[in-house]
Amino acid sequence: MVSDQLRYFRIQIRPSLASFDCAANESLMQGAARCGLYLFSNCQKGECGTCKVRIKKGQLKLAPFSLSALNMQEIDADYTLACRSYPLTDTVILAELVGRVEARHYSRLE
Repeated sequence: MVSDQLRYFRIQIRPSLASFDCAANESLMQGAARCGLYLFSNCQKGECGTCKVRIKKGQLKLAPFSLSALNMQEIDADYTLACRSYPLTDTVILAELVGRVEARHYSRLE
């Protein structure tokens, strides 16, 4: 990755069929919100588990979190916390969004 150029990845959300651009240095939660999409959340610190989503495809970096929010069995079953996950590749997740969302791509440029 070039240091003076920020890398973006496409995050697809199922079952809504919405997608958004997420920078490598922002969490899935932050990237979605910047594009006008809102995932369920509460503490946004990796302590409550409200933002738990399932990874269907792709790779994410998981920042420190509480095991009470996400246990090892859930990690083994491909769950992660959207507030503590940073994209390493284009990714597909299973998650619910707050409110009604069109099945389209939400660009970082909009």
